[in-house]
Amino acid sequence: MKFHEGNYYHVYNQGNNRRPIFYDVDNYLYFLEKMRTHLLPHTDIICYCLMPNHFHWLLRVRAFEVEQ
Repeated sequence: MKFHEGNYYHVYNQGNNRRPIFYDVDNYLYFLEKMRTHLLPHTDIICYCLMPNHFHWLLRVRAFEVEQ
């Protein structure tokens, strides 16, 4: 899948058979840290929602930086 600069994307996922993916507060905090580390360098997080068995992100793709 290609993501295009400046476009908005609704990204979501859920646990298998609607089973939980977050079991306690530490799971949510770990996931939020991974979002910060891996998404923020490339996207603006417009909003997000974390539920016990699924999550939603609304993202805007930033300009791509060309490595030299």
